[in-house]
Amino acid sequence: MIRVILIQLSILQTLVALENTYGEKQVTKILDEYFLSFKSSPSLLGHKFYKNSNEMVFQLEIETDSAKVNNALLFGFDTISKLSNISKINFTHSILVIHFERDILPIVAETNIECSRKFFIERSYDENKWRKNCLTIKNY
Repeated sequence: MIRVILIQLSILQTLVALENTYGEKQVTKILDEYFLSFKSSPSLLGHKFYKNSNEMVFQLEIETDSAKVNNALLFGFDTISKLSNISKINFTHSILVIHFERDILPIVAETNIECSRKFFIERSYDENKWRKNCLTIKNY
């Protein structure tokens, strides 16, 4: 009897855990809604999920005013971290391409998902530690 109850509890626990993960289409829908839900969010230009060598990449492209680039950077990687945390896809790397409203070359920023998770999800890193240990910014 106890064995049956334990098996049922483990099955229920597995089902509950599965309900909190989403596939590619669902993540895309959540992404669109997430950007629309914040008035101060940068404009979402697009996204891409792809495999590069042995990395699974979550890429976002956003547009913002150059005066708001820091807020856009944080918002973009926070969004990627939150969505990769609930995704069925095992993302390992994130890329954020920040375009500007005028004809300024974009900024490309990259992080390792696990490293970013320490700042945006677990809160075990502060922003300075995240920038130092996780973030790479390229200007093209």
